[in-house]
Amino acid sequence: MFLRKKRFHRLFLCVLGALVITQIVVFSPSSLDENKSEIGPIDPLLLTQNVSPNNEKTLAPGIPKNRIPEYRVDQFRYVSVQNGLKQWRIKAETAFLYNPEKLNHSRIVTAYLYDSGDGDQVTIVKGLEAKYLLNEKDLEVFGNVETLFPDGFEVHSDYMRYHPSEHHIEIPTHYPVTGVSHEATGQKFSFASSGLDYILGESMITLPQAVTVILQGSAAQPPVNSGVPEMTKIESDHCLIFRKLKLAQFTMNPHRPLQTRFVHITQPTLFARSRRADLNYGDFSQVLQYLTAYDDVLIKEVTDKLSRNPIKDKKPVLRYATGGRADFDTQRDLITLTQFPQSYQNEDTVTGDQIIMHRDTDLIEVEHSNAFSQGLD
Repeated sequence: MFLRKKRFHRLFLCVLGALVITQIVVFSPSSLDENKSEIGPIDPLLLTQNVSPNNEKTLAPGIPKNRIPEYRVDQFRYVSVQNGLKQWRIKAETAFLYNPEKLNHSRIVTAYLYDSGDGDQVTIVKGLEAKYLLNEKDLEVFGNVETLFPDGFEVHSDYMRYHPSEHHIEIPTHYPVTGVSHEATGQKFSFASSGLDYILGESMITLPQAVTVILQGSAAQPPVNSGVPEMTKIESDHCLIFRKLKLAQFTMNPHRPLQTRFVHITQPTLFARSRRADLNYGDFSQVLQYLTAYDDVLIKEVTDKLSRNPIKDKKPVLRYATGGRADFDTQRDLITLTQFPQSYQNEDTVTGDQIIMHRDTDLIEVEHSNAFSQGLD
């Protein structure tokens, strides 16, 4: 009887030891070189606090569910290098490594993207989450993404993808994007669009869809004698922003119906439309024409300053103009129309080779006038 009890105790201790060893193996992280885990999945609820601290919602798609990551790293740091050159580096409060997928999922991240030159120009990206595959180089950032370009231009979105082989920042068109830049001249250049493309080192930003750009002057800029209003808003389908040149070019989708294929320009007392437009937002003291509208231009201006007889004419004067091109003078507050221009002010109509509209008066200069008609008072 005693021998049976002793054998039973030995058998019990062996089984207990095997269970302890099994538990140790289950909770040990597997090697990063393994392709498949030899241990079966365990209940994720056992380590939920390691997978999703504070029960946070995961924004990045493709993260393995109902599984525990092989590694968790706090204060994570990683550098992506190709051919001896740094492509980007990332730091995060927490990172989770999924070994079979070679996947890194990080939270509260800051990424530093290096341009294609000597690396002295760095674009900084911040977001709530980041995801990348260890055997690939692309980086995705999710949630409250803030991208700061080297020249101080800021872009905000919910998603950003970086293709380091092309030095290409991509935000698809189904993501709303906003941006702002406070220029050295005192202007505020801001935009909203659907999607964005940017090549590091080229300083050219592409806004591919549903674009609104607003240029605002400060209290000191533009000067009092400048012909640039305090606010100019331009709406279009596409826009190219050349940061070094301080130039924005606006175009429309060629597949649009012709009657809707217009860039819209709005100022406090003016509305204009055209097939395309260029906006120079640099130093106005050095810019001759800050805005140019091209092709099928229509300008409508309403202002109280135009009335010739304020006692008789109680209403603001409405002035229209059309032409193939309109140049907005930076310093003299003029609009010069060329390419078969016509101007309509109340009942008066004037045509010529060139028409100059003085925005602060009712004066219209005409070069080689072809016709003039005046309505009855």
